[in-house]
Amino acid sequence: MTIQRIGILSIGEMGFNWARLLISRGVEVLTYDKERSEITRERSVNAGVRSVPSVSALLSESDLVVSLVVPTAAKQVALDVVAGLSDSGKKDIFFLDANAISPMTALQIGKEFSSHKVNFIDGCIIGSSAKLTQGTLIYVSGPEAERIKALEQFGFSVRVLGDEIGQASAFKIIYAGLTKGLQSLMTELLVCAKNLELDNQLIEIFGERFPDVTKAAGRNIAALTVHAARRAEEMEELGRTFQHYGLKSEMAPAARKVLESIAALNLGQASTDGTRKGTLLETLKLFNDKGLLKN
Repeated sequence: MTIQRIGILSIGEMGFNWARLLISRGVEVLTYDKERSEITRERSVNAGVRSVPSVSALLSESDLVVSLVVPTAAKQVALDVVAGLSDSGKKDIFFLDANAISPMTALQIGKEFSSHKVNFIDGCIIGSSAKLTQGTLIYVSGPEAERIKALEQFGFSVRVLGDEIGQASAFKIIYAGLTKGLQSLMTELLVCAKNLELDNQLIEIFGERFPDVTKAAGRNIAALTVHAARRAEEMEELGRTFQHYGLKSEMAPAARKVLESIAALNLGQASTDGTRKGTLLETLKLFNDKGLLKN
């Protein structure tokens, strides 16, 4: 696959960092953000992304379209692409869904594209948006998955899981159960410790006994002021996956409830420059002051 222009829907925190990396490697990045928030539009400008007037224009100009949205928006983005196909004039479109969705949702999206000339690649991202070239991985699956390895020329690391739609989504959503589960559990424990004035001591011993876990979970807990709702959606997708395959999950619903409780506090909003603010201790104090976990 020859890649000169990539369309990203949309320029959230992950999309912002994708755009900056791609632009730094000589790729033109496009987006359609007319129906997005002011913050998203400002983020697009800050990243150097060119805004186009319609989804059809995005499709007609892009060699690859990448969907990077919250789980509940993934299917609508796919439907918007289907709606824009007829006016795009493009005969062969490559579409990568890199969202944290269930395999069932991925298959539904694939079904929407099945009667159109869309090369659909099921994908997911494992790792930090700020470290795309330093350990973050893109996993893909589907008949055209191998074509996405073309992104490696721009610094991405791509791994192909197989040729079936749903494999990458299943991989991501199960992986997310661990990361979001740890964040939820640690948040709950440390908020309790904060109430008992033992948070500093608990963080210290966690860091001594479980250094990697504490570092990763602590960094991501600070981001929950903005991203808790998105992560709750991921746990909803995980719970649905268990149910679909005749399994019962106890942990995914529990993590979802903690994350939804944080989201309900309405503590922050995304930055326009893709950065995250706040430390673990500052975040715990904020959670405690706002009454998180209080009856």
